[in-house]
Amino acid sequence: MATIPVSNPSTPFLGEIPGGLSVKQRLFIRGRLTGAEMFNINLQSGAAVKPRDDTPLHISIRPGDKRIVRNSFVGGAWQQEERDGKCRIREGAKFRLEIKVKKSHYTLKMDGEKFAKFRHRLPIEQVRFVHVGEGAVIESITTKND
Repeated sequence: MATIPVSNPSTPFLGEIPGGLSVKQRLFIRGRLTGAEMFNINLQSGAAVKPRDDTPLHISIRPGDKRIVRNSFVGGAWQQEERDGKCRIREGAKFRLEIKVKKSHYTLKMDGEKFAKFRHRLPIEQVRFVHVGEGAVIESITTKND
């Protein structure tokens, strides 16, 4: 299994975040949408994807809807989706997603523009893995501590 940081991984991709996530840490995912109807990114507690381990943050990029849906998967069940916030992402376009971990929530930016907050539904210490689905060509996945 790969560990973050990683360059040009094939998708679907599963990688371990060394030490997990913590407050003031940022995760960056750079890539290009390939025209798929949907592209998902999951910050997970474990490495299982079928069935899926707890997922404190699920991000579903939906270019046709011009939305980025957020959710969490806890104890085998999806929780309440959040759909507010605008995002001008286009099929075939390059993107830079930034996920910043704050004490009470994640701040999400696309191409430098903040589009959503997502409050923690599970402790951030549980996030140990990132899973990136098909639907994009990924250039890099990196982290940075502030």
